[in-house]
Amino acid sequence: MKEIAQEKIESKEKIMIKKIVTLSLLAFSVAHADMTSFYKDAVKTLQYEKSYNLYKTSNKTSQSAITYSKYTNFTLDARYSKTYAHSLPISSGSFNTTDISLNDSLDLFGKNNYKIQTLCLDVKSEKKKLNFKKEQLFISLANMVALYNKTQMQLKIHQEFYKKQQKIYAKLENLAKNGDITALDILRFKNTLTTLQTKIVAQTQELVKMKAQLHLYAPNQNIPKLTQTKILYSEKDFLAHNPQASINTLDAQKLLAQAQGIDKQYMPNVTVGVSYEKLDDPTSYGDNHSFNVGIQIPLNGGNFKKIEALKVASLNRQTQSVTYKIQRKNEYIRDYQAYLNAKNQLAVLEKSLKDFQQSEVTIEKAYLKQYVDFNTYLQVLQQTLHVKKQIIAMQTTQHLEATIINAIASGKVYE
Repeated sequence: MKEIAQEKIESKEKIMIKKIVTLSLLAFSVAHADMTSFYKDAVKTLQYEKSYNLYKTSNKTSQSAITYSKYTNFTLDARYSKTYAHSLPISSGSFNTTDISLNDSLDLFGKNNYKIQTLCLDVKSEKKKLNFKKEQLFISLANMVALYNKTQMQLKIHQEFYKKQQKIYAKLENLAKNGDITALDILRFKNTLTTLQTKIVAQTQELVKMKAQLHLYAPNQNIPKLTQTKILYSEKDFLAHNPQASINTLDAQKLLAQAQGIDKQYMPNVTVGVSYEKLDDPTSYGDNHSFNVGIQIPLNGGNFKKIEALKVASLNRQTQSVTYKIQRKNEYIRDYQAYLNAKNQLAVLEKSLKDFQQSEVTIEKAYLKQYVDFNTYLQVLQQTLHVKKQIIAMQTTQHLEATIINAIASGKVYE
């Protein structure tokens, strides 16, 4: 009966192992895509370019409307009046007067040119905002992909570790049958395997979730693998791309353009028009026709203060550019130092891994011969596993930082 029960337990364990392996194979079966292609598909999914192009079209229409209104600002006036005159005979004691006039206000001195200039700066600013959104999207996706890659590699070493310890467990069962080890040692080993088994299942499910999340951005792309290990561009190349500083500079130029526009409001407006007056007055000599040209000179002393305020605001914006430049340099220092740290640690870890693996082989033989206890055996295994995880972590960081720095410094992320 005990043998039958043992066989049932072993059968359930085998089924569980098969399920874990199947899920894991699904996680690794997808071919890796290129990060650039994945990112571009995400930009397309989020319709960044489409949104910008629609804004650009709307902006051009607004510019055309301002240009058109500079010379075609027509006004039409129509009046009708009825006059009663006591000196006229009763039969014709009243007469009608009809006035019609058409006027056009002409902006001959370019008073509204600043509006077009501001709209042009708005287009440039919107482009820089688009670049900033693209940059943030790329960084976000790169971090998500890096975490996915890291979890994949961790799952792989956990699977390999699990399979290896399963073989050790089988050898321990044979030792238990011969009475070389106690049932308690077998149980402790089995519980450790169960804990690892649970971790493998959790990581597999986590990969499924992360994959689904990444496919929300790029449904037509496979999950890429970050492979860049070298920084191909200089710090100067990286700092040359600074969307936030560019946006700030354009905002300062817009404020200055508005100030210049208000300053031009003192220029005169030229008005031209024609009018026609139809008179039914029997005492008049006929209808009146006229052509007029007028000059209007606005006088508003309050505009001086507005101009001064806008110029000060523009200068304030310009000073903020220094902050954005410092912030950008800090970003480079942070990413580059993280890259160097990962690279240096990786070299040390990879060199020491052989020693840890050798210790693992030695402790395994010693444990099977019962020269060391389970705790000592487990401690050495965990140390080796920890080194492998650290190597994965440093590889992931190196690949991530190199990918981000190269993408920004090359300008490809903004294309």
